[in-house]
Amino acid sequence: MSTSTTFKITFALSTLLVSSIASSALIVTDSSSTFAAIVASGGGSISTESFETYNGFYASPLTGGSGDSAWSAAAVGGIFCGAVGTSQTLSTNNPVPLTISFSSPNVFAVGGDFFNTDSNFNIVPGTITISVAGVSYVYESNGSSTSFGGFISTSGAIDSIKIESIQGGPILNLYPTVDNLVVGIVPSPAVLALGALAGMVSRRRRS
Repeated sequence: MSTSTTFKITFALSTLLVSSIASSALIVTDSSSTFAAIVASGGGSISTESFETYNGFYASPLTGGSGDSAWSAAAVGGIFCGAVGTSQTLSTNNPVPLTISFSSPNVFAVGGDFFNTDSNFNIVPGTITISVAGVSYVYESNGSSTSFGGFISTSGAIDSIKIESIQGGPILNLYPTVDNLVVGIVPSPAVLALGALAGMVSRRRRS
């Protein structure tokens, strides 16, 4: 039986965070450039979905991408895509969790800009939970649409990521929202390189 471990992390763009969670074999970072570098070090490639071709309501699930980077977004009550500033984003039609799934066995890294919005797609600071590979990461969204979170597996492929807005405060209904979804495709033999990197990250943190 799998267990869920929760880590409270504050993502701040000015502070680099790289941690190796041994229990889940995940590397977690708040830096998009570090995320890209780690994937590249494993011989992988990155595909970015900006959701610019989506707008309005969609029945659940909404699918996109192709090949190894294909994704499927699901939420109770459907999916809604709308503009935050000049950028289109993916969100839910109701204030419920959003799950993005991947069918390829070569998806070993997932990242993106994760934040809360209200019913009018205004960005709202608040708490977000992101669950990957049986581990939940809780952090305070700073009210920016560029609050990056990246998750890199050093063992099994990542089949889904769940984003949930923690309800509360003056805004009664918060909607989990994502922009610039980044999928890291790593050939299976190259995952060993990611595992070695995780060990080095862990040793540096203890030194």
